[in-house]
Parts: sequence; C-alpha cells; structure tokens
Amino acid sequence: MDEAASPVAEGGVFGRERRALTIGILLAVLAFAAEGMGVVPALPTAVRALGGLPLFGWTFSAFMLAWLVGTIAAGQLADMHGPRRPMALGFCGFCGGLLLAASAQGMPQFLAGRVLQGLGGGALMAASVVVIARGYPDALRARMLALTSSMWILPAVVGPAISGAIAERASWRLVFAGVVPLVAVSALLLLPPLRPLVVQRPAPPSSRVPAALRLAVGTGLLLALPNFGAAGLGGQLGLAGLGAVLLLPALRRLLPPGTLSARPGLAAGLALRGLLAFSYFGTESFLPLSASELRGASPTRAGLALSAGALGWIASSWVQERLEVRGGWRVRSVQVGFVLVAAGIALVTAALVSALPFFLIPLGWAVGGAGIGSAYTAVGLVCIALAPPEREGEVSAQLQLTESLGTALGAGAAGALLALSGQLGLTVQKANGIFFAAALGAALLGAALAGRLSPSGAAVAPQPSAPARAGN
Repeated sequence: MDEAASPVAEGGVFGRERRALTIGILLAVLAFAAEGMGVVPALPTAVRALGGLPLFGWTFSAFMLAWLVGTIAAGQLADMHGPRRPMALGFCGFCGGLLLAASAQGMPQFLAGRVLQGLGGGALMAASVVVIARGYPDALRARMLALTSSMWILPAVVGPAISGAIAERASWRLVFAGVVPLVAVSALLLLPPLRPLVVQRPAPPSSRVPAALRLAVGTGLLLALPNFGAAGLGGQLGLAGLGAVLLLPALRRLLPPGTLSARPGLAAGLALRGLLAFSYFGTESFLPLSASELRGASPTRAGLALSAGALGWIASSWVQERLEVRGGWRVRSVQVGFVLVAAGIALVTAALVSALPFFLIPLGWAVGGAGIGSAYTAVGLVCIALAPPEREGEVSAQLQLTESLGTALGAGAAGALLALSGQLGLTVQKANGIFFAAALGAALLGAALAGRLSPSGAAVAPQPSAPARAGN
C-alpha cells in the first residue's frame, strides 16, 4: 500500500490526531520568524536609547553564538529524552530573553536578553526538526517542511516595516514584548502533544556541547578585544591568545578537516555557507543602523530595505526550485548567488556613502536577496548530497554552525570597526565603508570558490530526498 494513502497518513498534517501538533509547530516558527525579521529595524533605536552604540555588533554576535550552543545542546538532549524537554526549555529561554530585552535599563541586561533569545531560539528550531522527523510519517514530512518554510514569508516581507514603524511611533520595547503572547500560545498548543515522543536513551560517549561552548566563548573573546582597550596591549594579546586556544580546537572538533581551507567537496560547502552568512547577514545586520547614521533614514524607511531583500530572496528561491527540476544547476546557482550578493552590497554601499538616490538601497538589497535566495538552498542541498551515509543530521548541524559563526563574525567585525572608529580616526562613513568592502570581498571569494563544491568541479546531481529550506 502506498504510504501516502495509508491510515497513518490519513487526514494529513491537520488531521485530528496531529492538528494541535501542527498548529503549535507553525506558531512557534512564526514567532521565531517575527522576532528574527522584526527586531533588526528596532535595534538601532533600542541601542541608542540604552547608550550602547559601541556595542551594537554584540546584539547580533551574542544572539548567534548563543544560537549555536542552543542548537547543538537541544539536538543532543532530543536524542536522549525526545523533543519535549528541549522544546520546553527553548520556549522558556526565548520568552525570558524577549522580556529581559523589553525591560532592559542598560546594555548588559539587553545583551543578556539577546543571549537567552539565541539559546531558546536555537533549541526551538532544532527541536522542531526532531518533532517533524518523529511525529509525522514520511509521507507528511515534506508537507510540514514546506509549511514551516511558508511561515517565514509574511514576517520577512512586512515584519521589518511594521517593526520600524512601532519603534518610531510607539516604543522599541513593544517589538520584543509583542512576540511573547504568540510564543506562549504556541507552547500551550505544542507541549502536550509531545508527551508520546518522550524517550530515555543513554548520553552519547562524546558530547559536542563542551566544544560548542568553547567555540562560542573563544569567538566572543576575539570579538570583544576592541572593548578591552583599558587592559593595554599585553592584556589584549592575552585575551586573543586565550580566544584562539579555545576556538581552533573546537572548530576541529565540530567541523570536518579542510573546512577552513575550503577543501573540495563537503568542506568547501561548509566554508561557503560561512562566507555567505558573513557577507549577507553581516551586511543586513548593520544596514538599518548605517541607513540611519549616514542617510538619516527612519526605522520604517530602513525596514523597507530589509523587506525588499526578503522579496528578492523569495522570488529567487522560486526560480531556484524550478531549476532543481532540470538538474545540474546547483554549483552554478551558488556562483550566480554570490555574484548577486556582491552586486547588492556594492550598490547599497554606493548609496550609503554618497548622495545617490535612497531608493538604490532597497533596490540593491533586493539584488542581494536574490543572490542569497539562489545560493543558500543550493549550498545546503549540495552539502547534504555529499554527506557520508547515515550522517545527514550531523552535516545539517554543521551547516547551521558555520552559518551562525559567519553571522556572528560579520556582525562582530562591523561592531568592532564602529567601536574603534574614534581611536583609529575613522568617520562613521569610512568605518561602514571598510566593513562593507570586507563583506563584498567575502562574497567575491565565495563566487571564486564555488567550483570546489564538487571534488571534480562538476555540478552535483539533485537528490530526491533533499530537504526544503526551513527558514533563514
């Protein structure tokens, strides 16, 4: 009997037995998407109000490094106890972080809230994948992945503009607090149906969580060096050495050999995901602040530029899906995607640092969005296709790790330049220009390295079982 017509799949994802589970998952993803796409335009307003502009980069780096740890810890916890426990912890951390940030009276509390949001959000997304894998028959999993992907569309298109308007006309605190009721409703719906998925298995012989913690702390120490000017050169060198001692062994533990040198094959694919995150998400994280500082744009106007990028991503993903049917386009899609991201960054930078018309900023970011829409999914599919047998889950986690690390480094580098601009005698315009030039260089490097995705340099054939993109 065909599984799609079997009794276990009867009724679909919204059948009586799975209705609460499905709605809960979709609401959880929607809440995370609303937070992820909504807070960026409000962050410059929040950081200025709290007097923490030199720490702006940490609002992203702290979130992404915590996300990295939360994802790996939740995956391991789900293997041991099922998805209910990490999902519950994720809801608590995410809600707690939102409330902590919304009530912040200073930057330390605000950054602590961002750390909790990252830990909780990483756990939620990792546990959601496990829920789909264990709570639905194979015939319904593709449908669930498609639905979770669709939950990002509305927040990506309208979220930045709405968030900017709220921050501009009411309070940036409402942007964070407003997501909490949606998270609470999804928790009430989702946690009860997860009881049948509880398991008890022994802990793995070698945990990956300590390595994830060392990676996050080591990266954080390196990114924090500009904020430790009072420690003197000797103190900064000591911190840099400690960060490197923590960071490099952790990378070797968590990533396959050859990733940092983009060795042809899977290692190159993981390196490309990191370069893509550094160039695109690093630029996007600072775009609202740059538009405000350099062009006097309001939060609403800056949010519209992010919405244009989301529209470009969605349109390009639709084209990429059609090309998948033809086969043999994945490596080319990655190359084209990096070139478009580079073109978008170049156009945005030109409009930011000159008197060119402002509309070139959303236009440029629409081009950049089209680039990541072309490259993001293609890189992931190639890496899954190149994964060793029975290790697709490990490769999926490595993709998330390199993306989180690339985003944290991109935002951290931009934040470091902003923090050091006064000491280096740089204007805000020059500091932004230097970072965007670095992001542009990363995108061009990605375009040059894309041919290494396949060990032979040939296009990788599509795999029928490749998963759909489940979010940004």
